Amino acid sequence: MRGFLAFPISGELKEEFERLLGDLKKTGADTSWVKPENIHLTLKFLGDIEPEDLKKITAVLTEQASRFSVFASYLTEIDAFPDLHHPKIIWAGLDDSIRTMETIVRVLENELAQCGFSREERPFKPHLTLGRIRSGSHLRNLISAVKQISFRNRIEQQFETIILYQSTLTPQGPVYEALQSFALGKGGGELP
Repeated sequence: MRGFLAFPISGELKEEFERLLGDLKKTGADTSWVKPENIHLTLKFLGDIEPEDLKKITAVLTEQASRFSVFASYLTEIDAFPDLHHPKIIWAGLDDSIRTMETIVRVLENELAQCGFSREERPFKPHLTLGRIRSGSHLRNLISAVKQISFRNRIEQQFETIILYQSTLTPQGPVYEALQSFALGKGGGELP
């Protein structure tokens, strides 16, 4: 099975994305938009997982998740990878000013590498994927709309649980199933 580790997002944030995606869809850009219920903050893509790997992943997450405190973040921007001049992926950025998410990802990368999982080579950027550009059709409209978005009202997102998801690719798009959850601890604080 294909798997990944991620933080789920709240209903309030999903509602904000539903509104936001509705506006971006009006641009007519040829984009494959992520369904609001599928939006999440990926911490680690695991790829194909063998049954024996599940025990290793569970052991790492059970031990490490409890060492971090619950924390909050908020939306800061809408942007694109690699950039807005040549967009391939439209994403929403999250504040990580105290580097909690970055630290969690670094710890998980290190621990899972010891279990045989390959490391992600790209630096971690806390983001939520909103859509993937399929062609240049109406791209200027989309870029213009993205540039006009600002978040005056800070919608806070509590991060309390890391989820191990199974990803199944279908003709209608990916289907994500939560297999196991790992609660962040109450007093663990940031790891070295």
